[in-house]
Amino acid sequence: MSAPDKSDLQRSSSSASEPNLEPGSKLRNRYRIDAFLEVRSGASLYRATDEVTNLTVIVKEQGRSGKSRISQGLLKNPWYDEFTILRSISYPTVVKAVDMFEENQRYYLIIEQLEGRDLGFFLTKEKVTVHQSCDWMIQLCQSLSQLHRRKIVHLDLNPRCIVVTHDFQRVRLTGFSRALQLPIMFPLQSNTPGYSAPELEQQGKHTIDERADIYSLGVIWHELVTGCSPLRHRRDEDGLVIFPEVTYYVPDINPQINSIIMKMIDVEPKYRYQNIDEVKRAILGLFHNTPFYASFITDVGMVREANEDSYFVQDWHYVSQTQRQSYGIFIVADGMGGAQAGEYASALATRDVSQVINHRFEQLKDNPGRELNIPEILEEAIKKANRSIYDAAKRNPQYQGMGTTVTAAVVYQGMMYMGHVGDSRAYLIAKQEIEKVTRDHSLVGRLLEIGQITEEEAAVHPQRNLIYRSLGAYPNVEVDLYERPFVPGNCLLLCSDGLVEHVKDPEIHQVVTQAKDQWRSCNQLVNMANIRGGDDNTTIIIVYMDDLR
Repeated sequence: MSAPDKSDLQRSSSSASEPNLEPGSKLRNRYRIDAFLEVRSGASLYRATDEVTNLTVIVKEQGRSGKSRISQGLLKNPWYDEFTILRSISYPTVVKAVDMFEENQRYYLIIEQLEGRDLGFFLTKEKVTVHQSCDWMIQLCQSLSQLHRRKIVHLDLNPRCIVVTHDFQRVRLTGFSRALQLPIMFPLQSNTPGYSAPELEQQGKHTIDERADIYSLGVIWHELVTGCSPLRHRRDEDGLVIFPEVTYYVPDINPQINSIIMKMIDVEPKYRYQNIDEVKRAILGLFHNTPFYASFITDVGMVREANEDSYFVQDWHYVSQTQRQSYGIFIVADGMGGAQAGEYASALATRDVSQVINHRFEQLKDNPGRELNIPEILEEAIKKANRSIYDAAKRNPQYQGMGTTVTAAVVYQGMMYMGHVGDSRAYLIAKQEIEKVTRDHSLVGRLLEIGQITEEEAAVHPQRNLIYRSLGAYPNVEVDLYERPFVPGNCLLLCSDGLVEHVKDPEIHQVVTQAKDQWRSCNQLVNMANIRGGDDNTTIIIVYMDDLR
């Protein structure tokens, strides 16, 4: 649970009874009370220190006179259900229960304090991007999936039950005081106005199950992207909230987001998503179809007379009434063996690799339910290119000794898959960092890996261009395979070694993240390499995934 800000405390203190526990007092000779926070759902909340672990915890207190659906029924301790449910989950994004006990005629539940602020704070203080809201929804779907697999429903999802970490990257779920195990056999005594599903407000009309949580999550998402609280919407004659389409507030939002949210908050449970994993798949599908764009450049440099680099760029979309597919193929190959031979080898590599990948995707159009193993396809494609180059060199004396590097990437369904041989490179670039994904198959690269030389020594090493793995040298080749999530706002950069010989990784990161567009990034990086010597060809492809809207 997050600590409320001062305005939260002022609002709650006016309606709260006097706290029973004073700062400095202890429970169980272990939990030292630091501060009274508020009264929520009839329980007094305190911040305390667990003197055994030295961690900050939240103390929830309720007296014997406190009313709850459990204390009035079979069980004595009103925290029993919440404690048992939390102990059964043990998932990183769900708050953890620490202890439960009775002391001085009062009942106590101890839970961990979650770092961050509750979502209600961000709804009033911060602008949340559509992409950020999608990311949070996926995490919440994962949390709820852990509950629902155990036949547990939360039944009180609202912005105050969701805590956002200070870096905005993670959300965690708390507020389990109304959570129950299915099936629910008795009437529920309360709900959260605006956020509770209609079946909680009209009990007996519909079965209460995990679809109630899906409705509440949809309401929260609706509020996140529209900025309008459900309490501000009008109600129908049955007292149920009427939610306008998201597009009424955000006309340029991705229409698929509007459709997902409106399906989640349908009044009739049978028309909603039937389980939380369906919701998660629908949201992930947004990333599958997010547009991505490629900028590219190749340059002979300042010393060489011929350009032995080759590249391939393809951004392909297939749309019909029943299917929507998009994928991208991006390849950089750096040839060797003399001007004519090197150019031919790199051209063979880009041709064969792209043909094999496209052939596999063509087969998918005729079998839309078929799953593609992209790493396996990349390996097959690169090995075919290797054999083509090897055979061509064997047949034609003028091509003897030719070879090429290859770094190939496929962008598909929110992922980027890479196959790699040689010392060309693939980088994943985010706003805050750059990751060199591929491993250099070069002598200098290996010496760096084992700590035999420094980066400075590698830059001037006399054998820095010697590579020990390439296409065409042998009839078979080992292919390195990599995969990474490709999320909106990130870039994939492929390049030949002509760039990295002269431009360091932090400089690449700075140029790509600060440029107004990636065409300018490509031009600027090539210019930097040429100004600093330009003794090799330089080829760059930058693939940028647009932000969700």
